[in-house]
Amino acid sequence: MPMQQRMEKWFKAWKLLMHDMERQGAQVWPLTVEPPAALEEIERREESLGVSFPPTIRTILLAGSSQVQINWSLPSRALDPFSLSGDFGWSLDAFEWPYFGGDEESEDEKRYLCFHVGGNGDMLLIDLSTGADDPPVYSWGHETDEFQLLGRSFTEFVERVTELGCIGAECWNYEALAGADGLDVEGQVAQEWKEWLQIYRTLTFEEAAQDFEKLVLFAKMHGAGDTRIQKAFAQYDWEPVLHKWVAQIEQETSSSNLLLWCQLIVETVGKKAEGWVRSLWESGPHYERIGSSLRAYVTAACLPEDEGLQRVLAEMDEVVARKECLVGYAANSHLHHFRSREVILWMEPHVAYPIEGWDELFAMSRPQWDDLIRWLDGNEAQRQIALSAWGKMLTSGESPSGEANWQEINRLLDVAYEKAILRKEKERVDRILSSLETAKH
Repeated sequence: MPMQQRMEKWFKAWKLLMHDMERQGAQVWPLTVEPPAALEEIERREESLGVSFPPTIRTILLAGSSQVQINWSLPSRALDPFSLSGDFGWSLDAFEWPYFGGDEESEDEKRYLCFHVGGNGDMLLIDLSTGADDPPVYSWGHETDEFQLLGRSFTEFVERVTELGCIGAECWNYEALAGADGLDVEGQVAQEWKEWLQIYRTLTFEEAAQDFEKLVLFAKMHGAGDTRIQKAFAQYDWEPVLHKWVAQIEQETSSSNLLLWCQLIVETVGKKAEGWVRSLWESGPHYERIGSSLRAYVTAACLPEDEGLQRVLAEMDEVVARKECLVGYAANSHLHHFRSREVILWMEPHVAYPIEGWDELFAMSRPQWDDLIRWLDGNEAQRQIALSAWGKMLTSGESPSGEANWQEINRLLDVAYEKAILRKEKERVDRILSSLETAKH
């Protein structure tokens, strides 16, 4: 196939890929396909590098594009079994001798020419040592210092990486797909990835809403936070829906995906999953798989509030009784889902430095002005937590409920400013005082 025709095919495939990914909710950056470079520009770059580009590279820059950049990433709610993302391109200005981090220049740094750098510092390289018109492409990992063959030629690499959705350019994106001859687009992993990506690009909500299995697949790819998706699930009996998600939890090997499966249970089954949630408190295999923090999340979402909160508070009390260190981050991860003032009352005797986590939990737990006053007048940790939490509430546009005793609040803020030692502590008080002055006017 003539090079010009081949490049037009690439450009068309990239444009369609980015259109599909954006339509389906992936994060995409503007597709860059710049006009060809002028011969003088190429010659200046060659002169600065002290080397002539291989003929195929020259042709691509002269007749195709001087710069290509493709970037996409899947939403955090996508249960992608491969965890891949898109990062591919080249640029006349990006062609550079690589630096592999050694104290002295290595022979490899004059063997390879870098044409693209991944977000983490990994590189895509052409191998000049072969003298080929269309040189091989390798990736280099900045952490492993290892080279991985991606294509026996530059054009072969572009063809294959395009077929795979322009994945890259961090070397881990290629590891499961790399074979002896470069990227393997026919192997089992590649076939599974291409099938998954094609479904992601083409499956619409309207189509999924008409078929239970497609709806399950759509939710796995997009989450079920959208009320349209929740209504579509509501037309089916909740038990098989719950069974689907629980079966996935039982098979899940990635701990980071467990939250996504639990979110699907909350969004599509909700309080009907209370029996399953109660079974987690029996410390059986389901609980061992998801752990206490996720158990607290589904407990807050699916059990009656009083029952759920008391279960989690009892668990936190057991931690204290065992004299284990209860830090703010752990308390917050277990209790913030409830958004209950009762949590503030429970926190009071337990808080300590560092305040991180405790302040967020206070802000999330619907405090009243009386709570804020009590904590501002409390011990040093309580005062700093209250000030930091108040700042977080100002940022989110929230405020405590109830009647405010402004005279007492202003007095306590003055005391807090006088007692502040660190600059950031004074800045917290200043910000609050400034917001109060703005509110008065």
